[in-house]
Amino acid sequence: MSGTPPPEPLPPGVRIVGHLVDRVPGLRVASLSPERLTRMQDRGLPDRGPAGWAVGLAVGHRRRGTVVQRTAVSTPAGPLPVRVHRPAGPARVPRPVVLALHGGGFVVGSARQSDFTASWVARALGAVVVAPDYRLAPRHRFPAAVEDCRAALGWTHAHAADLGGDPERLGVLGESAGGNLAAVTTLSAAAEDGPRVRAQALLYPATDLTEDVGATPSYVEHASAPVLTAEGLRFFRDSYVGDDGDPADWRFSPVRSPDLATQPPTLVVLAGHDPLRDTGAAYADALAAAGADVAVREFPAMPHGFVGFPYLARDATTALRTVVAHLRTHLA
Repeated sequence: MSGTPPPEPLPPGVRIVGHLVDRVPGLRVASLSPERLTRMQDRGLPDRGPAGWAVGLAVGHRRRGTVVQRTAVSTPAGPLPVRVHRPAGPARVPRPVVLALHGGGFVVGSARQSDFTASWVARALGAVVVAPDYRLAPRHRFPAAVEDCRAALGWTHAHAADLGGDPERLGVLGESAGGNLAAVTTLSAAAEDGPRVRAQALLYPATDLTEDVGATPSYVEHASAPVLTAEGLRFFRDSYVGDDGDPADWRFSPVRSPDLATQPPTLVVLAGHDPLRDTGAAYADALAAAGADVAVREFPAMPHGFVGFPYLARDATTALRTVVAHLRTHLA
């Protein structure tokens, strides 16, 4: 099902991104001091004004025809900020609802960073998209992010009607580390008291945090790939897992869950120049072996995280159309 087509040459725009990540101070997260990393997490990305517009050039602007509402989920750990994206104007019927979990290696990233993706899905699908700012490592190691995403899913379901959505048409979307958290959140919901997730889309997900990932061909071949390197992967993993975590626990590595048969129809999006390519494919294969409904779409010329820089990555909107088509099929 998930055979490996050879990677295609990286487009010029993607090479520019790789060059910036390698050369611009502050973009190589693994090289930052703990103090500077903390400042980066606290500062976040500007949302308005010239600085916000400039950030949008890099990570994509919020799509026209959508509105965003900022609110918070009450959790035992304190308020969890969320951004709720919807198409502008009234809805004739309740909309499908999607929980969208951003990437960033469990260490960086934010709901603001995923405005392009969340608003794109909101408009194209005609959906309410809820994007939480889950807590980040290493200040907040596992299970902080898992707890936040689980709380966000429950809140999204409970408040769907208030947001103009249909709580029975609930989907989950995640990118990279957010793909890991999406899979874990959906598995947890199935094992506990719900809510029922009817579809999920996982973009270049980190599904195996054990040392086994280092033996995969994609990890070896793309150890110095643009955007995400082997060095970065090790840093993100160690920051999130810590000294006491067991990476073989399915809550770190959902590919090892014994309950994959409980999973809803799943789309897995893969990138050809991604060290995590093979672990994403392995998750799709494990779902299929468990009897789950799974589809795979690969973009051989793209690196990890390519939807996150949509103006330079030529396949970003194509990938999002694939995501929307999958969600529309199963949330109709």
